[in-house]
Amino acid sequence: MKHLSSLILTALLGLVTLSSCQKEESTPQQTQEAKFIYASQVENAFQLTPLADLAEGVQTSFDNSQTLPVGHLFLEKYGDYIYAMSGSMYGYGGEQTLRKYQMSEGKLKEVATLSFKGSPNVIEIIFASDTKAYGVTCASRGQLVIFNPSTMQEMGEIDLSPYAATDPKAEAPDKDPDAGTGIVRDGKLFLCLNQTKSMMELYDEPASVAVIDVATDKVEKVIKDARVQSLGMVGHTNAILDEAGNIYFYSGPRSAMFGKHEGILRIKKGETDFDKEYYVSVTKADGAEPTSYGMTMTYYKGKVYFFLEKPSLVVDPNDKTFTKNKDFVPYELDLKSGKGKILPLPASSGWSANATIAYNGKIYFGIHAKDGMGFYSYDPATGQGSNKPVVTTPAGIYKIIKL
Repeated sequence: MKHLSSLILTALLGLVTLSSCQKEESTPQQTQEAKFIYASQVENAFQLTPLADLAEGVQTSFDNSQTLPVGHLFLEKYGDYIYAMSGSMYGYGGEQTLRKYQMSEGKLKEVATLSFKGSPNVIEIIFASDTKAYGVTCASRGQLVIFNPSTMQEMGEIDLSPYAATDPKAEAPDKDPDAGTGIVRDGKLFLCLNQTKSMMELYDEPASVAVIDVATDKVEKVIKDARVQSLGMVGHTNAILDEAGNIYFYSGPRSAMFGKHEGILRIKKGETDFDKEYYVSVTKADGAEPTSYGMTMTYYKGKVYFFLEKPSLVVDPNDKTFTKNKDFVPYELDLKSGKGKILPLPASSGWSANATIAYNGKIYFGIHAKDGMGFYSYDPATGQGSNKPVVTTPAGIYKIIKL
């Protein structure tokens, strides 16, 4: 648990990337049209790097990268633009500026910025349309910032403070329900409320999701389910939307680590309440351990792919570099049956255990392994995985998005 607490603390500070670089010759990729952007942390900056392809033998460099200061990284494509921000998570690092980019001659070109007023600690963005998005705040007043991504101007706030859990013994009530992962479906924003006392402490509260009408920005209700606690950990989980329009939320690292009720819940298409017939546990899946957890997940044909943390693989509990221990294994979990399996790929260090993507029928994992660093591939059709990177990178990979 000492190792896990140290690791999640680092992850919460947005540092689940590899700081060191490999010095090796690289094949320039920016001469081709970029299909992806991947992010790495090198020393005190994030490198946002265009990538032309996930093809065998590709090597990348940071020659045409865009940099952001260290903090909690948000990176997403919406419409024709790429949005990125290094936010301040629980007071660590970052800035209060959302940056809007478009691709130009193989590089990210900044076209607009939005500096949020009053330092509300915006760390995640949820897009509703071309003209409306929501800024999720961390350790703030319990507000959800509304802004227009087309004009990059603030439009208002939604007050979430009435929905905050609190400790009756506390000197002052907690007014922040700690918004987490969210997604817009059918005109409703489904927003997880993490209900945390502090960065490393949770309230004993059931999973909570605020259902917000996008047209009016009014909270219609907050739904709860005691089978899971602290659903949709901010910055470390993502909402899954399957082909049928069902939403899946996962608790994330903290619940499993702290011995709380973890797992995945579903809100079916056309519904605004939890599906009482559906629950999947990650810690009880094949190959998992009592405090195992995953972070962001990639959905592909009824299954999710992610890195599963296995405490039994830790060989040096005192390693503070988070590079010696390869305790994160590539994993596949069937959302219908709840059955999972460890994939035939190398285990990764905690510095690179977050980047996965589905592309051309394969799943790619950003791995920092003993024998190589970069993107490894897994073919769900054949069950075969690569034993070396198909794409090598100069540093560990935090996130990848498709353009």
